[in-house]
Amino acid sequence: MNAGSASVRACRVRLARVIEPSDVAGLLLLHALGPEVLWRSISELEAPSPALASVYRKAAQEALPGARTPDLARRFAAWRARLPVPDPETDARHAEQIGAWTVIPEDANWPAQLADLGIQQPIVLWGRGEREALHRLERSVAVVGSRNASAYGSAVTRMLTGELCDAGWCVVSGGAYGIDAVAHQTALETGAEHAPTVAVLACGVDRFYPVANAELLSRICQRGAVLSEVPLGCAPTRYRFLQRNRIIAALTRATVVTEAAWRSGALNTARHAAGLSREVAAVPGDVLVGGSAGCHRLVREDHAVLVSTGGEVLELLGSLGNAAAEEVLGQRAGRDRRPEDRLDPVQLRVFDALPLHTDADPSQLCRVSGLGPGEVLTSLAQLRELGLAADSLLGWRRVGSPHGRTGTGRSGGS
Repeated sequence: MNAGSASVRACRVRLARVIEPSDVAGLLLLHALGPEVLWRSISELEAPSPALASVYRKAAQEALPGARTPDLARRFAAWRARLPVPDPETDARHAEQIGAWTVIPEDANWPAQLADLGIQQPIVLWGRGEREALHRLERSVAVVGSRNASAYGSAVTRMLTGELCDAGWCVVSGGAYGIDAVAHQTALETGAEHAPTVAVLACGVDRFYPVANAELLSRICQRGAVLSEVPLGCAPTRYRFLQRNRIIAALTRATVVTEAAWRSGALNTARHAAGLSREVAAVPGDVLVGGSAGCHRLVREDHAVLVSTGGEVLELLGSLGNAAAEEVLGQRAGRDRRPEDRLDPVQLRVFDALPLHTDADPSQLCRVSGLGPGEVLTSLAQLRELGLAADSLLGWRRVGSPHGRTGTGRSGGS
């Protein structure tokens, strides 16, 4: 690392301690001045200089034309109130003790898709786990949902997440209770080395939250990564959870909500994704219970795509997901296909007329099926070749299949 990049990193780490996520005034100045000049301004000036105020007005006009922006003097005083901050060497020692690292927009492995956030791009990201997981985010899907997951929501999440991971996609979520935890656990259980899982936290990566998920988050560090835009030591707050959701949406190519109530925080992630022109999908549920009301709301009001399998999610991902989608959907179709599905209409009528537990002669089958003797005899021979019928001295019967029709049609008439 050269001296220039070390200085930029140090300034970004310091700025993240005084500027909260999505602080519009701070991010406008960061975009306009760069991290080093902005840090010197905050740390050395008692109040914004006329030159700084002029830069702020111009940056606001260019980035947010017509929008009302925060008062710079008040924001500047709020930043100054957080001084002094730990020096970068102290932060670095703390990070080293817990195996944490930082990545900044100036780094080669910074997730480029975060640039879609514009000025809302994080100042810096802290991480624990494998840095290589950052590259895997290029093929990632967010799976989010209710903290109070039902048995149905958990089962759907396991199925869908498993299919995505088997297809080589990294699953991203928030590390919370419920659907988030199920998505992470399933990704870890697939054993697919090429598809790790990433959790994005609303607190510092040195404190795993919620505490009950500490063991899960530790396992994620072994196979993937835990990320956060807030510095080490920061506590989770409602504001930070909502701001964290924009990162989950921006990192991934699609956001899938597998179960969510009417006011679930997962809807916030989905709407961030839609605002970034990412694909948004929702899994339907029971309309009488309410646990999936948020999913239905997304489909009805926000034009999310209704999905029920990982293959259908992969179809949304265009060329990157098509081959995998075909494989997943093909496997599912193979599981659901029944032997009689390939029969033509005449063969199917004879097959339906065959009894399963007794024998019938061709004349009986003619009466039940309404077909002539020639059609019945020809179809019986064909069904025998396909392994769907068997004959004996007593007559013909259907060969049983666990997926076959159970009706015998032995009512005595057509």
